[in-house]
Amino acid sequence: KTILEQLQDLSEDEKNDLLGILKRTSLSNVIKTIKEIDYRLEVIDKLKVLISEHEEETLEVKHIQKILDENFWIFGEQFRLFSSTEGALKKVLIDYAKEVLEIDDPELVSSPGGEVDLFLTKTESIGEVKQENVIIELKRASIKLGKKEYDQIEGYMEKIVTQTLCNGESQYWEFYLIGKDYDEHIKNKIDSATNHGQKDKGLCYCIKDGRVKIF
Repeated sequence: KTILEQLQDLSEDEKNDLLGILKRTSLSNVIKTIKEIDYRLEVIDKLKVLISEHEEETLEVKHIQKILDENFWIFGEQFRLFSSTEGALKKVLIDYAKEVLEIDDPELVSSPGGEVDLFLTKTESIGEVKQENVIIELKRASIKLGKKEYDQIEGYMEKIVTQTLCNGESQYWEFYLIGKDYDEHIKNKIDSATNHGQKDKGLCYCIKDGRVKIF
């Protein structure tokens, strides 16, 4: 009854839009898509509640990372979670070389220290092969991002792109420093990178013809 009532309440334009959609796909697929959108909106709402209503109690690993581990579509479609929960950078890069780049006995030009919160990766083979990687550093909502936090993510970037096996023409690296707010130091970084676009995403740094970026 509710479904029929909703259909009757549609305007003529809305009915025509629905008819056009049903000519291209099934109602079952439409429902699945709506459920996925509803789920994603629910995830975003949970994150908003954590960082706005529970700022002091919210922790990066226990709360925020737990949600992002299962919902990395936030950073783009088709990514897979390669490493999570503070994986040692050296081991992560060796594993990445073996599993993603299919290098049997990979060697690093240096022994990078540090641990990454999340490492996402995907390889696209439409036309030219494009291997995309995302490194994410999370900070609890109560921390205002500044020079110390930015230097950390920039340090990860430098350690990774200086590795020969991470510096191919088809490899793209994006580094995300994520928190609730940032100070004047970060604001100036964003302002200095406006000529590269993506200011709305917080782009701070862009080199190698856009193959390496910090947000």
